[in-house]
Amino acid sequence: MTDPTDISRGIACRCNSHKRCKEAALVLQSVGIDSEILPWEGEFLLIVQIKEATEAARQLSAYENENRPEPVSGEPLIKLSKGMHGAMVYAAILFLVDGLLQRGGPGGHMLDLGSAGAGLIRDGQWWRAITALTLHADSAHLWGNLSVGIIFGLFASQSLGPGLAWFSILLAGTTGNLLSASFQDTAHNSIGASTAVFAALGIQAAHTWRSRHLHHQKGISRWSPLIGGVILLALLGGPGERIDVLSHVTGFLSGLLLGALLGCKGESLARRGDIQAVFGIMGVLIILLAWGRAFLTI
Repeated sequence: MTDPTDISRGIACRCNSHKRCKEAALVLQSVGIDSEILPWEGEFLLIVQIKEATEAARQLSAYENENRPEPVSGEPLIKLSKGMHGAMVYAAILFLVDGLLQRGGPGGHMLDLGSAGAGLIRDGQWWRAITALTLHADSAHLWGNLSVGIIFGLFASQSLGPGLAWFSILLAGTTGNLLSASFQDTAHNSIGASTAVFAALGIQAAHTWRSRHLHHQKGISRWSPLIGGVILLALLGGPGERIDVLSHVTGFLSGLLLGALLGCKGESLARRGDIQAVFGIMGVLIILLAWGRAFLTI
C-alpha cells in the first residue's frame, strides 16, 4: 500500500517491476484515472494527479484485496505411513476370515452365517451387515477389495488419523449394507468389503470438501473432491458381472455423510494418539462381536 507521503506527491503506488506497474495503471484506467509510469532508483512509480492520488490508492488497495490468493489453512496432513497399522489390521482380518472359510470345519459355515442376506438383516440379524464386509467369493474378489481399500483407507487416515479413519470406514460400510438391505429384494444376498471401500472414498471426498468449505475456498477447488469421488464411484463401482451397485452407492453415500460431519469436528481428534488407539480397538472388537453373534445361531 502506498505511503501517505507518496500520495501527497501524486505517487499512487511503487512497483518492483514494470509489468506490475502496468497492471496497476490498467486498473486505474478502468475507473477513469489517468496515470504515468516512471522508473526511479530501481523501482517503478505510478504517477497520477495529486488531487486523484488518494482515490487511486484506494482503488488499487481494493483491487489487491479482491485478487489476493486465498490461503489454504488447516492442519497439515498426517504422514501416510501412520495409516499402515490400520491397513495391516484390515488385511489381516480379511485374510484370516478367508483362511477360516477355506479350511472348512466351523469356518466353512461362515459364508452362510455372515453374508448380507437382505431378508435376514431386515428380520433382525444386524450382524450380517458387519460380517459380510469380511467375506469374499474368491481370491480375485479378495485382492481387489484389499488393494483398493488400503489405498482409500490410507488417504482417509491422513485426514482423520488411522484409528478414527478405519473405524469410520467400518461404521459407514455397515450403514451402507443396512441401507442396501432395506431396498433390496428379500432374496438378495451379498458379500465383500466393497461397500466399506466405497464408504472410505465417500468419507475422504466429503471430509476434504467440508474442510475446504470451512477454509473459505471457492469454485471448482471446493467442489472437486466430491466430483472426483463420484467419478471414481462410477468407474470402479459401476454396473458389471457380480457387482452389487446399490451397496456401492449406499456405502459411498454413508461415507459422504460421515465424512462431512468429521470435516467439521474430526480435526481435534485426528492427532490424539490415545483417541486413535481407542477407535482402532473398538473397530476390531465390533467385528469380533459380530462374528461371535453369528456363530451363536448355529
